Order: sequence, then structure tokens, then C-alpha cells
Amino acid sequence: MKQFFVLLFAISVMACSGGGDPTPTPTPTPPTPTVSVATLVKKVWSASSVQWDGVTKYDKSSTSNVVQGYSQYKLDLSTAGSVTLTEFDGKIFTGTYTVATDGNSLTLSGLTSAEGAPTGTGGTIIYSILSTPTATGLSLQQSTAYVKASSAIVKLALVN
Repeated sequence: MKQFFVLLFAISVMACSGGGDPTPTPTPTPPTPTVSVATLVKKVWSASSVQWDGVTKYDKSSTSNVVQGYSQYKLDLSTAGSVTLTEFDGKIFTGTYTVATDGNSLTLSGLTSAEGAPTGTGGTIIYSILSTPTATGLSLQQSTAYVKASSAIVKLALVN
């Protein structure tokens, strides 16, 4: 009788244990975190190429640019919410910036210098973000014509 209980115990232990090496459960791969546009733009940008109403006025790789001043253009967004804009005419403006929650626009506001706001802007410039920024590139287009650019729509390809 004792042997019967030992045998019954052994069978029940084997039945409960699954009887062999179970296949290991694969460890799920965590999702790749999505970096927000606001984080991606947080750099100092310079002009790689600039178009006014679709006409190229500046290309960093060219030696014969119509508007040479874009070689000094800088858009400093490196401090969250604070912007320094160095225009193609060398004038420097400071203010604040915001990126829309959908990541499709960049607004510079409160732009000012000792001489006032950028001509014709009232201190605000709004850009459409044309594609998701990368670690090295940002593509913008002004939402309205810019007086300093012969009242043209300015499209900027920026690099850092």
C-alpha cells in the first residue's frame, strides 16, 4: 500500500510539472520610443538651401548665390522655448518658439532686437514643418509672404 501511494505521488508530481523542458517564452522587444518634433528641432540650424517662391536664392554648395547673406543665417532653437534668429541681412532677433502638438508647425514669437521686430512680421513668424526633422536636417516653409524676401514665400532647408 505504501508503494502504491509513493507511485501515485510520483505520477502526480510528473503530471503537474509538465513532464519536460518547457519552451521558453520569448522576451518581447520593447517598442522604439518616438522622439517628438519639439525634441528633434532643439538645435542650432543654418541654411543649406533657400528658395523664394520656388526660385533658389541660396545654396550652401554654390559660389554664385543671389542672396549671399544666407551664409550667416542661423536659427538657434537649442534652448527649449527660446529662439535666436540671425537673418540673412545679419540682424539678430530673440524671442520664444513653440512647436505645434501635431508637429506640423513652428512659431517664432516676440521676436525683437534693438531695432524692433523683423520687417513686416509684428514679431511673429510661422513656419510649416515640411517633413519630420532628422538629426541633421530641418525643412521649413513660411506660412505667409515675407517682406524682407521681396514678399515671397520662403522655403528653408536647414542643417546643423
